[in-house]
Amino acid sequence: MKRQISEAELKKLIHQLDIDSEGREADDDALSVSGEPDGNGQGPARDGTIRIRNQQIYVQDPAAGGEYAVIYPMSPVRLFVNDEEVVWEAPVRASDKIVWKVEEQPLFEITVSEDKLFAYLRLFATERYAARIVDDGPERRVTVRAEDDESIVLKTVQLADVVAKLEAMSIKSRIEFAAIQQELLRPTFEPIVVASGKAPADGEDARLEIYFDQQVRSEFFEVEGAIDFRNHLRIPTVQKGDLMARKIPMVDGTAGYDVLGNVTLPTPPKDLFILAKPNVELTPEGQVIARKQGRPRITGGKIKTFDVSTSYVVSGNVDISTGNIVFSGDVIVCGDVTDNMIVESLGNVYVYGNVFNSTITATGSINVRGNVISSRLYSGYFGVLFNRLYHTSKQLCDSIEKLLEASRLLEGALEAKRQPVRFGQIVQLLLETKMKDILPAIKELQSVISNIRNIRQTEYEKLKEISEIFTKPTQLIESATREFVQGFLALLQDTHGEVARMQEEQVEISINQCQGSELKSNGDIVIHRDGVLLCELYSARNIVFLATQAICRGSRLDAGDSIRAITVGGQTGAISVLKARRKVQVEKMYSGRVCVGRYCKDIFEPIGQTVFDIPALKRHNGSDDARQT
Repeated sequence: MKRQISEAELKKLIHQLDIDSEGREADDDALSVSGEPDGNGQGPARDGTIRIRNQQIYVQDPAAGGEYAVIYPMSPVRLFVNDEEVVWEAPVRASDKIVWKVEEQPLFEITVSEDKLFAYLRLFATERYAARIVDDGPERRVTVRAEDDESIVLKTVQLADVVAKLEAMSIKSRIEFAAIQQELLRPTFEPIVVASGKAPADGEDARLEIYFDQQVRSEFFEVEGAIDFRNHLRIPTVQKGDLMARKIPMVDGTAGYDVLGNVTLPTPPKDLFILAKPNVELTPEGQVIARKQGRPRITGGKIKTFDVSTSYVVSGNVDISTGNIVFSGDVIVCGDVTDNMIVESLGNVYVYGNVFNSTITATGSINVRGNVISSRLYSGYFGVLFNRLYHTSKQLCDSIEKLLEASRLLEGALEAKRQPVRFGQIVQLLLETKMKDILPAIKELQSVISNIRNIRQTEYEKLKEISEIFTKPTQLIESATREFVQGFLALLQDTHGEVARMQEEQVEISINQCQGSELKSNGDIVIHRDGVLLCELYSARNIVFLATQAICRGSRLDAGDSIRAITVGGQTGAISVLKARRKVQVEKMYSGRVCVGRYCKDIFEPIGQTVFDIPALKRHNGSDDARQT
């Protein structure tokens, strides 16, 4: 009888055999599973392992205190351990339930542009293959990866698939079937347009064609030779019947549609509104025609107002004998504006002489032939802002509105106590207690109206008459009603609005020289001869020195666009500060400070011809002599 081989002899025989590597690995796994103890009865520490074979994942637990195996999925593989998805490295045991699947990636995508005018197809692949996970291990750390099995084609992209996707996304406008088919046959794998809408066509805004010059020519400042007074200072002039301007009507746009079939509307064109003063005729065809001779004017912002301005001429000086000048057209002063006088114009101001310690405001331009000394010149927007009629009427508007509100509250309180009182008494009581600022403002308004040199002065008589009632307590108590006060407020609002609309756009301040003065213009400031000393100049556009001998000393210049100076500073004296938004150009500068935008540079040593702009100052920004403000 044959002896049965023992287990120990079988193992010895297996070790003596020359088997292949796979067989040895399997044997190693078997030994790993068996955990054959050593002579001391305790096996060596072994880590857990993971092996992937034939689309299956096998896990071997650790032995003798070893570490558990770790598994990690690589997209598009998704792993689930005990029904929970693993998104990062996770330790696993042999008892764990491990399930994997390969997430299908789209073969193409359809995207729509932000404005919804175009739909794009991007092809990622023309076919989808069966996926399988790659064999790996045995290792303690295993990444589960997938690869395509190109022998098994699961899906091929067809024209119908793309069209069905477009329909599902409600894309229906101008589908490019030929472009889709071309991409499927000869893929570029780049986004291609497969549907397109039609952009709306914007219309055209209404616009004005202007047939006259809006600015006074610089012949008023001839450096050599005498001025010809008979040519009316080279001021733009129209004759009766002249065509001043023409309105070109707006043109409506046309609607479009997006790839979803929705109608897209164009941006509505902007209309232009025109008002005509009595000296101007506005025809139904949009023509603006002068009814009399004078200087043509355009004022206002959104609403353009056309007028032909007449002139108020002062043959000599503006002084105590003439009084302050307030005029709703151009003011021409053939002499000087003397100490502590005021010239206010709802148009342009021309001064042949000098201006001494005075204030000139103009909603248009200011031109001074002589010197400007210790004075204040405000043109355009600033001419409106510093205009006493504008300022006082605005102040009174605010105060009267508060008066009406306070009277309403006081009336309510008295009615609750069943103590009726006349409205005039309430107004008078408020003027004496809470609203003490109203009477001084009314007196200032009356003074301004009294000084108006204007053929339209009668239009302010009603405002003056009503304002006088406020200064007479007995008459105010008898005649004042809520409607009376509201009517006064309406007149003030009309006056304030009228002055505000008088602001002209193309304005400038033109002078020969100035000292110790303040000039503000929402246009340009032009210095024709000697320059400025100890002055403050602000221009919304440019500040320009024209003469080769022009100097700028101890002054502060601030320009919304650029500054062009000749000589800045001197050997001694206060420094000048030149600040502009875009550029500062100097022929020579002894000392001072230059700022362009947010960048500044201090000048301590004389420099020659130099142009300062933001790039130039940025190069100095890291040094000690230039810094960001």
